[in-house]
Amino acid sequence: MISTGIAYLDKLTGGLRLGDNVVWQVADGVSIDVFIKSFFEHNRDFRNNIIYINSNYSPHTIKKRYDFLFNKNTTLIDAFTHGKGNSDEVFLDFYREEEIDPDHYLCMKNPRDISSFIAILNEVEKTNRDGSFYIFDSLTGLLELWKNERDVIDFFAFKCPKLYDMNTLAYWIYERDAHSREFIASISHITQVIFALNASHQDYYRLNINKLENKPSFHTVDSHYFRIIGREIRFITERAEETIRVGEKVKQLRKDKGLTQSGLALALGMTAGAVSQIENNITSPSLQTLVHMAAFFDRPPGYFIGTDGEDHRQKGYVLARKSGKGMKKQNNALVEELARDPRDRVRAYAVIIAARTSIEGPILLHKGAEFIAVTSGSVEMMINDKKTPLHEGDSLFIDSSFVTRWKTGEEECRLVHLLLG
Repeated sequence: MISTGIAYLDKLTGGLRLGDNVVWQVADGVSIDVFIKSFFEHNRDFRNNIIYINSNYSPHTIKKRYDFLFNKNTTLIDAFTHGKGNSDEVFLDFYREEEIDPDHYLCMKNPRDISSFIAILNEVEKTNRDGSFYIFDSLTGLLELWKNERDVIDFFAFKCPKLYDMNTLAYWIYERDAHSREFIASISHITQVIFALNASHQDYYRLNINKLENKPSFHTVDSHYFRIIGREIRFITERAEETIRVGEKVKQLRKDKGLTQSGLALALGMTAGAVSQIENNITSPSLQTLVHMAAFFDRPPGYFIGTDGEDHRQKGYVLARKSGKGMKKQNNALVEELARDPRDRVRAYAVIIAARTSIEGPILLHKGAEFIAVTSGSVEMMINDKKTPLHEGDSLFIDSSFVTRWKTGEEECRLVHLLLG
């Protein structure tokens, strides 16, 4: 697994793999800069060969925005200066600066000519194959250069499988509202991964995972909300069904503001009856409603569900009763969450793998240490290309590796699986 640079996103996707083309469908006014920065902060091996294909911004702007990328192993392919930049002297001045290395800053003379554009890329690709990272900063910018969506689709259809076979990673970015449905459908059909970014409410953003090809994952059609705080991405990790018994807190916050239930309902775009049901713990707010409440009352979302509260600190322990929800199937195993540390340091799960079952990839995706104890049966795990059998009573602590295959024999295997910090 290659980390996306964000633990929560890794849990949802199972991480990235060499060969993946990751398309970022971005709404107007939303930037993926912080996602790119997080990737490279957590994957320093990919700093060795970075190829940035720029069609939308001046080279001065790119170097300033992504200063952490530009070192001796980064190549900028500039399709802007003689494209949308119209060969203006202001942009050409960039190449007259003494510190600019001509071997790593390639200014396309005629980027509007598609064959010339492809020829330069083909030359760069000869020495930037396995483990290289390509960033195409704007398919929308290419559309403005070439004036024809079909040309952009054909270019993507040619380059996407080629980069896949070259064993690279590639980020492709486009502005959703600037393209036709045909364009979006064509790009979606070819690529391996699609993330969609949208503005949500006040300082919250929304991420949807629209495609994950051949990956075991937790992927659903749900939206995932996050904030950007100090150039860091903070996802709201709690699921809507876990936001239970928030009524007392909502009621107190409403009274502190001197609002009636009708007044709060008006502010949140709800009915007074819905507010009453939440305050009386008859229903739980949806994730979107929780986000709106958090913003309205100026509280972190965790405040409502107890993760930022003080009850567990005062008692010194957390008691988890059996939920009765039963086990859920996950990557051909049955999984049930047993307990969760309010500070999210430990999560405990019961796992059952049926007899004569082989599972590829991790059952529980987690960026961090893990502890596995076999309570009955046995299982053969593949870790770092080595077979590791575990029998009843055996346990395993995993620090920097992860299990790539699980295989049971003639009887089912039961595990306790802890995800640590």
